[in-house]
Amino acid sequence: MLIGVDIIEIARVRKAVERTPRFLKRVFTSREAAYCLQKSDPYPSLAARFAAKEALRKLHPALIKGVRFCDLEVLREEDGRPRVVLHGEAQRRCQLEGIRDIALSLSHTRDQAIAAVIAEKG
Repeated sequence: MLIGVDIIEIARVRKAVERTPRFLKRVFTSREAAYCLQKSDPYPSLAARFAAKEALRKLHPALIKGVRFCDLEVLREEDGRPRVVLHGEAQRRCQLEGIRDIALSLSHTRDQAIAAVIAEKG
């Protein structure tokens, strides 16, 4: 079993987006950005997805170097649960390492967002 957790201050993500507009395109897929930006305050959702990407990278060393943020996508199921979609190098490395059945939980307060990821290996 593999576990990854990350927490981030929402204000930090807000500042990154406001200071560097290309941050959105570098970190989030178009589907992630579209979902978050349709909200009246997109920053808690953006921060939760950023935390999820960091938590995913912490699952295994193979997911750190050479894996782009956009290779790790967080979408919503119809019932509202978040799910991970892997692309490109992240997908290839997970297959190579036998990382599967990735479960994700997201939460946020007014100031912070947190993500926890659990996956099976083997």
